[in-house]
Amino acid sequence: MEVDARALDAASLEADVCVVGAGPAGLTIARTLATRAATHVIVLESAGRGLDPGAQTLSDGTTIGDPYASPILSRYRQAGGTAAIWNTWLGDEVGAKYVALDAVDFEAREWWPLSGWPFDRASLEPYYDKARLLCGLAPCGDAGRDEPAGDLALLTRDSSLLTTDLYEFGPARLFTDAYVRELQRSRNVMLCLHATAVRLGTDADGRSITHVRAARVTGRPLRVKAKLYVLATGGIENARLLLVSNGAGRPALGNQSDLVGRCFMEHPRDRAGRLIPADRGLLDRCGLHEFRHTTTHGVLMRRLTFADEARRRERLPAMSVTLLPRRRVFPWWRGRGRNEPVGLLINLEQVPDRENRVALGTDRDRFDTPKPEIHWRWRERDRENLGRIRALVAAELERSGVGRVTFDEEALPDPNAHHHMGTTRMHRDPRHGVVTEDGRVHGVANLFVAGSSVFPTSGFANPTLTILALAVRLSEHLDGRLATGG
Repeated sequence: MEVDARALDAASLEADVCVVGAGPAGLTIARTLATRAATHVIVLESAGRGLDPGAQTLSDGTTIGDPYASPILSRYRQAGGTAAIWNTWLGDEVGAKYVALDAVDFEAREWWPLSGWPFDRASLEPYYDKARLLCGLAPCGDAGRDEPAGDLALLTRDSSLLTTDLYEFGPARLFTDAYVRELQRSRNVMLCLHATAVRLGTDADGRSITHVRAARVTGRPLRVKAKLYVLATGGIENARLLLVSNGAGRPALGNQSDLVGRCFMEHPRDRAGRLIPADRGLLDRCGLHEFRHTTTHGVLMRRLTFADEARRRERLPAMSVTLLPRRRVFPWWRGRGRNEPVGLLINLEQVPDRENRVALGTDRDRFDTPKPEIHWRWRERDRENLGRIRALVAAELERSGVGRVTFDEEALPDPNAHHHMGTTRMHRDPRHGVVTEDGRVHGVANLFVAGSSVFPTSGFANPTLTILALAVRLSEHLDGRLATGG
């Protein structure tokens, strides 16, 4: 069912599970738990089912350091979350690009700071399978890899460094429409709109959450009590809610090691490279790095990436290269000269750094909550990694006879992929993380976090598929907790 908190007379609500945030992660958890008829779930959403300019101002914040977009431009408050402003057009509708993290991304690597997830890729594979179905993708993770692929001819010689892989694409409407309507029809889920979580109440020693305090524009507070609580508000707001929820003389929730908000990561995109192909016919093969609509596997796009073994051997960050014919961007170029340039779009991994962080600013929003302050810099190690990626990609493509590669060495990558990660990082040891391998906040018995804020490292990949895999995994854990009394 759906309720509008502005018209709700009650001052308090109760449930088995309270989920804060109705984006893809929160919707997934609520839908999964709704299959248990005896479980009552409340989902708190700050806005409604469409654009709400007033609610959107609550995402405002400041940025400090290198140029970086304000969160008001990159996070969206409504049922369906930021899926409402995804901007990848798939024919006549908007969607998203999906890719899983690689096996090496989960590994502890001595050469990559703060690396190592508390489980491996194989352990997450069953949940990736379920996440793929949620996204509207083909059920098999190898979808499309057995189809003819002309771009394989780009690597005319055996390469132990680069390999060809795929991006897959799915529609946003599943999250902005279909799954929201499911919750509206559900008998044991309450989608509570226009209720903004502003603080988490705790017991006397801060080891258990007793309620979520939500604000309404009517001025009347709303308390939600539950056995278990889940924060699913994104990489900035998850950290913000933990930071504002502290008792007298106590650190913020989960912040005993001063890690809440730290290690904020993005997925910068480098557009500084171009390829002058040796063979004009290469442009037709490069077209396979554009959208391909298939009958059996949906919408696909080819890409180049480092092989896992090459990353281990050469101590490389994650990255992916898409070859985009410049005629898409510069139609006037066609016919000028023997060969047309091909743009190289590189999506790359950023090193987790404690000083890149989300903190509480001095300004406050209309509910008197401190606005987030984002400290972000493109650091020396990141610059070195990008330089190395450029050099290796250029050398490998030229070695394979593809053509000549050049880079504008002074160009900086665009940091604004709007993938906010790492601010409540996952680790079994509370000295090195904010949440456990099950997503529970260290030191708090009944509080969990969902979303990319729990990523210890980011890989290069768009995070949504992994977010959803972790959300399904967390739902299974919550179900087990409820079955044993919470």
